[in-house]
Amino acid sequence: MGTQKDSEKTKTRLIDAAGQLFAEKGFKAVTVREIAAEAETQISALNYHFRSKEELYKEVVVVACVDDLISAEEQSQLRKLKPAKALRLVIDEMVKELRTEDNNSWQNKLLARESRDPSPVFAEASEVYFKPQMDFMAELVAGVVGKSVDDMEVRLAVTSMWAMFDTFFEYNHLVETTSPGLSDYISEKNRFNDWLFELVIHVAGKK
Repeated sequence: MGTQKDSEKTKTRLIDAAGQLFAEKGFKAVTVREIAAEAETQISALNYHFRSKEELYKEVVVVACVDDLISAEEQSQLRKLKPAKALRLVIDEMVKELRTEDNNSWQNKLLARESRDPSPVFAEASEVYFKPQMDFMAELVAGVVGKSVDDMEVRLAVTSMWAMFDTFFEYNHLVETTSPGLSDYISEKNRFNDWLFELVIHVAGKK
């Protein structure tokens, strides 16, 4: 009889195997048989842990989302700082993580796929995970410029910040193709971090 630890290992393998397959092929094109085979387990194990492919997919998307979150504890610590300092710290940490992150991981690939062609599961995950993150960032930015978190310029600034992260990290190959040397230039002396911070405050502070 397998132990609880063995059961958790099987569950983790199923999530990882499913994540890779879903990221490559999309939800509809992947079968439970493929997932079980990739995870080196039985379909019965998949049914035991997740009951259905839909439930497994939801868990996979949640795992991918959680990897990108600023935790509640981190948010609490950041709120103790002045908004400008907290915002700059978040930008610095995110840039640091993005520079060392594997953009080819199944988590990134799956979220990119869902961003292009969102499923109902992603809409739910976005509401639960991503929107609170955007609200927190808007809180920091609003605190710097003295506006409401619902101010459209504040929301535009936060959305633009996320777009810049995608542009210069996930799609960096396009940046280098169109502007050779730019990636190296912005990496020097924290130029990207400085520029992004100033851009966000400039956009959010518009009257």
